[in-house]
Amino acid sequence: MDRKEFEHLAAQFLKGKLSTQEERRLFEHYDALQQEERSWDESAMGVKDEVQNVVYGKVLQELAEYREPDQYRKSRNIFLSWKAAAALIAIVSVAALFFYVRTPAEKPLKKEEAPALVQDIGPGSNKAVLTLADGSQVALDSAGPEAVYHMKAAAPAAANEQSAYNTISTPLSGQYQLVLADGSKVWLNANSSIRFPIAFSQTERSVAIKGEVYFEIAKDKKRPFKVQSGTQQLEVLGTHFNVNAYDDEAEIKTTLLEGMVRVSARGHTTILKPGQQARLSGSTGQMDVVKVDIEEAVSWKNGYFIFDNEEIHSVMRKISRWYGVEVVYANAQISENFGGTISKFENVSQVLKILEATGTIHFKIEGRKIIVM
Repeated sequence: MDRKEFEHLAAQFLKGKLSTQEERRLFEHYDALQQEERSWDESAMGVKDEVQNVVYGKVLQELAEYREPDQYRKSRNIFLSWKAAAALIAIVSVAALFFYVRTPAEKPLKKEEAPALVQDIGPGSNKAVLTLADGSQVALDSAGPEAVYHMKAAAPAAANEQSAYNTISTPLSGQYQLVLADGSKVWLNANSSIRFPIAFSQTERSVAIKGEVYFEIAKDKKRPFKVQSGTQQLEVLGTHFNVNAYDDEAEIKTTLLEGMVRVSARGHTTILKPGQQARLSGSTGQMDVVKVDIEEAVSWKNGYFIFDNEEIHSVMRKISRWYGVEVVYANAQISENFGGTISKFENVSQVLKILEATGTIHFKIEGRKIIVM
């Protein structure tokens, strides 16, 4: 694909006018470019950060055409459609290569003072710790990008038999996947854990979690699957769902993708349908059920941050967990809201630049600390 075709497809993508086949072609080409090793010649192409900032400005002008009219009036909120946000990621990452690598005759930008984001932090990775029933620990971070811990199948424990428990926990900037003895699949987000028996009982399958965990439960009508998260308990037979139960969040959020889940907490019980989310308030104990975008709820599992008019403190808590950084606010009154889609596997500077591109907020990186300004 040459530069002219890329520019055409990218422009049409922003307008939502590409066919499925054309979209696939655009992103396959983008993926291929990402995999190629390209060196940045500053003498020929200018300062990389400054070049990309120029491209950001051009793309943002395009994005402005697709905002809803009332969104202009909400000067402190930025709403980007999923496609527009995805295009922003792709075009900003690639456009500089087209404009400066493939057209070296153009005048490079002059080097001036260094940009604010002079340091960088890489994304999280697959890593966890297995704590066995006897207290010994095993690191689970050396099996590669597709690392999965498989529990060995075991005969159900008798009703009067005391089962031993193992725990798998992820640190900040870690995530992990495991398969339980019954075949159920579990994904752990950063700073999360699951405690499970070596052998489930003959009458039920029960685990306890902290943090954020996504489940795909193996069907077993004789043994319901139960999940304990703080004061909340879930009961399912076979289904797909996500639980966000971090201690620093105001609510426990349980989102159902497939099947049916019974949610119980503090005397309240509700049954979720696909596309619904139960929100249990940690302070009042009140439980509400709302319809949500399930893609947003499980975006962390699929390699993205998806923000839908999300408040800056919530956004930064997610970034803090995944990149293992401390977040400090220069102004306690900051209350920006953001929307859009960003890859989790960019360095933190790229994620922050996309947020900064709204023009309403700025960041500074100091070691493993991010200052919000």
